[in-house]
Amino acid sequence: MLMNELKGKRLLLIGGQGPTADLIDLAHRNQVFIGVLDYNKGTYVKSIADAAHDVSAIDVDAVVQLCKDEHYDGVISNFNDMLSSYVCKIAEKLGFHVPYTVEQLLMSDNKKYFKQTCMKYGVPVPKEYHIASREAIRQTEIEYPVIIKPVDAGGSQGISICHNADELEVGFDKAMARSRGKDVIIEAYIPYDEINVTYIAQDGDIQLAAIHDRYFNITQQGVVRVPDLYIYPSRYTKLFYEKYNDRVIAMLKGIGVKNGSLFMQACVKGDQIYFYESGMRLNGCKTYQILEYENKFNTFERLMSYALTGSMGEHVEFNANFKKWYATWCVVAKPGETIQEYRNLKALESYPWLIHIARRYAPGEKVPDTAAGTLGQLVSRNHICADTKEELIDRLDQMFQLYQVTNPEGESILMQPHDLNSLREKLDYDL
Repeated sequence: MLMNELKGKRLLLIGGQGPTADLIDLAHRNQVFIGVLDYNKGTYVKSIADAAHDVSAIDVDAVVQLCKDEHYDGVISNFNDMLSSYVCKIAEKLGFHVPYTVEQLLMSDNKKYFKQTCMKYGVPVPKEYHIASREAIRQTEIEYPVIIKPVDAGGSQGISICHNADELEVGFDKAMARSRGKDVIIEAYIPYDEINVTYIAQDGDIQLAAIHDRYFNITQQGVVRVPDLYIYPSRYTKLFYEKYNDRVIAMLKGIGVKNGSLFMQACVKGDQIYFYESGMRLNGCKTYQILEYENKFNTFERLMSYALTGSMGEHVEFNANFKKWYATWCVVAKPGETIQEYRNLKALESYPWLIHIARRYAPGEKVPDTAAGTLGQLVSRNHICADTKEELIDRLDQMFQLYQVTNPEGESILMQPHDLNSLREKLDYDL
């Protein structure tokens, strides 16, 4: 999709993390000049942008002055909860457009605020245990297992699943260490199916755009499970429309959402869905790649349009009951490995069913030693489509065989991909 009204405008992307790399291409296809700003020097994303600025994003006054000096027309940050509030403050000083207020951003930046807001509007959430100190753990009656998280950290950082008080004490220390505000949330752990729902808001019209089921890598022991496969549409789409969609939309309208893209994560037990997290931004799942194929609506382009013009563009109607099957293979690598080569890319790109490969790391970069059980293990997200679920499974199998990521010794650094026989059993529903 080409948005001609954006041609020649200048956009500043604040926060050039690996997942933002494909946003540079989307800006360029709309002939938008795009700069990248953060304190990290020499990153891959900065190397492919039109301009690179080594300035801390939290230095609001410095960023404001840079925008004036470099004649930027808008600012944007799409994968980073922590930076979003700073982008709001920068935009306010410059008179630029951003979709959410600082208060609305608390939905993704503070898990307790999110939970309280859900409860206010009748959106179900897991049971919570209010524990303010490590010492209070053994003084509180807790039904295990529970999950403990920092209230203000993303990317699955600082999360532990605990089956007893000893584990919870360790998890408490881990979560506190990752929390900027030194606060944690402890909830009942519901080890059942998980879904991710995407909403698009256009001038006050809020629609459910997509739901996908989340499948997890089970080969790593002792860490939080990392997603290795997303399947669209979800097996729970009908249930969600019938019981939960209206409540979620009422909540989003109640907090004043008018424009933008956001997602919510939830677990499913029987016919009950419990929401545990949201992001007032694009999700790292890169659902916008799927929506472009299904709806001819690229969410980043629309958010880019909003940042530069104050409009999300032409109105689009969504239906989460997709016409095709889609899968995202989240490619899980071993922590501590250095990436030397992504193999067989040209062969994969020759297939018309490949939608996109979004790499997180460039060759030469290292998967952090501390990445186990976090989204930092995902070296790429590979999107495909199919007309039937049998086709989808066959194409996943082809990709699993072809796509390889190797270290300097030529060895694969990938964890075993999801078992396709297990997936076939789960896809017991039709479009």
